Amino acid sequence: MRLLERLDNWFWRPAESHGIDKVKLWNTGADIGEPVYAGVNVSQESALRLSVVARCIDLIAGTLAGLPAEAVRKQGGVRLPVDDPPNWLATPNPESNWFEFAERVFESLLMDGNAFILIARDRTLGDPRELWTLNPRQVEVRRRQNPPRPIYFLWGGETELSRFGPADPFGDVLHIRLKTAGGLRGMSPLEMARQAIGFGLVTEKTGAKFFGQGQQLSGVIQIPPQQGGARETKENIGLIRDNWQEAHSGSDKVQRPGVLTGGATWQGVSISNEDSQFLQTRAFQVEDIASRVFGIPPHLVGLTEKQTSWGTGVEQQGIGLYRFTLKSHLTRFETAMSTLLPEGEFLRLNHRALVEADSETEAKILETELRNGVINFNDWRAIIDKEPRPGGDRYMIPANNQVILEPNGLPPEARDDLTLDEVTVALQKIYLAVGVVISPKEAREILNRYGANLSDTVPTLAPSSNGNGQQPAEVTQP
Repeated sequence: MRLLERLDNWFWRPAESHGIDKVKLWNTGADIGEPVYAGVNVSQESALRLSVVARCIDLIAGTLAGLPAEAVRKQGGVRLPVDDPPNWLATPNPESNWFEFAERVFESLLMDGNAFILIARDRTLGDPRELWTLNPRQVEVRRRQNPPRPIYFLWGGETELSRFGPADPFGDVLHIRLKTAGGLRGMSPLEMARQAIGFGLVTEKTGAKFFGQGQQLSGVIQIPPQQGGARETKENIGLIRDNWQEAHSGSDKVQRPGVLTGGATWQGVSISNEDSQFLQTRAFQVEDIASRVFGIPPHLVGLTEKQTSWGTGVEQQGIGLYRFTLKSHLTRFETAMSTLLPEGEFLRLNHRALVEADSETEAKILETELRNGVINFNDWRAIIDKEPRPGGDRYMIPANNQVILEPNGLPPEARDDLTLDEVTVALQKIYLAVGVVISPKEAREILNRYGANLSDTVPTLAPSSNGNGQQPAEVTQP
């Protein structure tokens, strides 16, 4: 075949065909629908029957919902609380408080991968007035061909709701979702881990039946042959078996000793729990689901022998939990909920509560910040939920807790009734602080507030080349 013919066949070759349209699969976020090979049905309800799944969801949702929430506005490099936060920040709707609402949102995300928040607005201004969480399994996400609002929701199979977002700031539903694989809905963590959860359900069911039947001593009763074979009849064997099962089956009869007469012997045919590694299998399933599906360190779900794998000590493990698991959930939630606030305002949850040190370490940190003028006494008292005290708004320096600045940012006011001893002590403190905590210029300003009336230049005596004294020369203070 000539070269031109080969090139022509290449450019005009038929398109390749695939059994699965990968583009459609990506755009919808769907999967092939692989069955659960453990032989059980894994749904949101059945998954919650597995103790480790219920514990992980409760731990994440309850922990994050319990964090203090506030609306803030960024001023310079600091975020300050707004003066008039929205009412829904305390009571999202008449039937739930903030904790219940936030917990339901996080539960919806952890179970379904989606959270749908219905927005009830003020009739006058159109601002969000109430927030309601919808059952994610009753909400369909659909796309229409005509813009400008291509995405909408179908609730209960018949009620059409618009999507809240930049394209429609007065939309009906705020949609928060986990990773989507390119689809319109978030992917359910329970659905993605259905094989592991199914295996855990089967393992738990097998263990329950094993112990429920009380078959730790399972085996064979060997009966010696008797004259005439009277004891080997079918009825007699069945009677012996039924009597033995009645005497030793059931959880309340575990390890009950058995008595055999007439030369009968017991021959065990089953292996022990330890030999079958049943308990190790259960422990592996717990760790697999907790760590790999939900990102929870094993010690928080009862596997204390796995503590060190998440850091040195429980405190470091808690910090790791915040950094690698909880922070992503917090960021997703804060970012979405901030869109309901006026421009320039943000929703902030108190992340500090998740990384607090133990009481002794926390006290040392606050003491260091206090001595270095980072916080004042009232800041410290606010952290530990104490009322402010008069005079506690002053910031101190290490030199015997000398007052550097008043709350207005200025040095202390001058006094006319200072004694000589007080002036001497003040000068000593200022001398010790110059070059360490404050600059010479700041020291001069403090002295001037005490009435020293120092200028920006100070007289210094320059050395004489001929050995005679010189008149003081004015040298500019650095």
